[in-house]
Amino acid sequence: MADTAIEAGVPLRNEQGIRPRAHVPANKPLPTSPPVLQPTSGPQQFEFTGTGGEYFRIWTVNVLLTIATLGIYSAWAKARRLQYFYRNTRVAGAIFDYRGNPKAILKGRILALGLLASYKLTFDLYKPAALGIALILIVITPWLLSRAFRFKMANSTYRGVRFHFRGTVAQAYKMLIIFPVLFAVTGLLIWSLVTSFSNRPGLGLILTAVILPLVVIFSAVPLAHYLFKRYQHDNAYFGQMPFFFDAPKREFFKTYGKAVGYMILGSFAVGVFAAATGKFYAATQQSSFGWLFEILYGLLTAYVGYLFVMAYLEGTIQNLVWNHTTIAGMRFESEVQTRKLLAIHASNLALITLTLGLYKPFAAVRRMKYRIESVTLIPLADDLESVLADHADDNAGAIGQEAGDLFDIDIAL
Repeated sequence: MADTAIEAGVPLRNEQGIRPRAHVPANKPLPTSPPVLQPTSGPQQFEFTGTGGEYFRIWTVNVLLTIATLGIYSAWAKARRLQYFYRNTRVAGAIFDYRGNPKAILKGRILALGLLASYKLTFDLYKPAALGIALILIVITPWLLSRAFRFKMANSTYRGVRFHFRGTVAQAYKMLIIFPVLFAVTGLLIWSLVTSFSNRPGLGLILTAVILPLVVIFSAVPLAHYLFKRYQHDNAYFGQMPFFFDAPKREFFKTYGKAVGYMILGSFAVGVFAAATGKFYAATQQSSFGWLFEILYGLLTAYVGYLFVMAYLEGTIQNLVWNHTTIAGMRFESEVQTRKLLAIHASNLALITLTLGLYKPFAAVRRMKYRIESVTLIPLADDLESVLADHADDNAGAIGQEAGDLFDIDIAL
C-alpha cells in the first residue's frame, strides 16, 4: 500500500456509531490474532492518525543512532519508520502493519553497498571492468525489482492477513529488461557523440546529442511506468485474493505529455523567482561564503521549477493507478488534487528551508497524510467481512528490496 502522513485526530465515531481505536505506536507490538471487528459496509476512507511530533521523535532517534553506528542502525531505522506509518494507517476500523526483519534488511544493504563499492573501485582502477559491473547491474535490475516487491508485500499485513507478491522473475525480465538496456544503449551513444566533438562540432551533431535523450525519455518513460505498475499490481495478493490493474496505456502517455507542459510552465516560475531574489543573490556573492550560497541558490531555483511537475505527476499517477486497481469485491477511488498537493510541497519546502531541515519529518507526514486520506475503499459486496481471505506464508529475502532502495528504485505507491 502507500507510505503515510500527519497530524490527524482520531474521529469520535464512524458511520456505524463505533468508536475507532487510537493509533498504535511504532514500538508497540501488535496482537498476534486478527482483531474482531464489527461488519462494515459502504465506502471506507483511508485514515492516518499519526502526528508530526510523534514522527519527529522517531526520526531524530533514527538519525542519531544511524550516525553513531556508522550506518548499521539504518536497517532498524527503516523498520521503525515503516512500522510507524503502517500502524497509523487504517481503513474500515483496522490498521496495517509492517513486519520486516531489520537483520534481513541489513544483509540486503550490505550487498547493495558491496555492489557500489565494487563499481567505484573498478572505475578508479580499470574503467572497462567498471563498465562490465554496470552492465551486470543493468541485467539484474528486473530480478532486484521482483525480489523487492515480494519482500515488502510479504511483510505487510492488514487485519492479520498477509499481502503477497507472486510475480515471477521471468515476468519481470519480459516486461522490464528492455528499459535499462534502452537507457544504457542511449547513454553509450550520447557518450560516443560527445567524445567525438571537435573544437567546432556541427549543429547536427549537437542537436542529436541533445534531442536524442529527450526523445528516448519522453517515449520510453511513460511505457516503462505503465508496465512497472502493471507488473506490481497485477501480481499482488491480499491473502488469496488477487489485485487487478486495468489502466489504459494511453493515459500514462497523456499524463507525461501534460507534465512536459507543466515543466515549461515551471520555467516561468523559475524566472519569477530569479527576478525576485536577484538582489539578494548578488549580495551573497560578496560574502566569503558566496560559493555556498551559489550552490544553494541553484538547487532551490531548480526545485522551484520542478515543484509544478512533481505535484502534477505525483497526484495524477496516484489517481490513475488506484482508480484502475481492483480486488475481489472491492475497488479503490483516489481523488488527489494537484493544487492542494502543490501547496503542500511549496509550504513544506519553505518550512524545511527556514528550519534548516528540522521540519523534514513533519513535511513527510503532512504530505503522505493528504495522499492517503484521498483514497477510499469501496466494497462491491454487502460488507468487508465477505471478502477476507486466509493467511498464507511467503518466504522472501530482503536483498532485492534494499538494493532497490539504495539505487533509487521507487517501489512504493
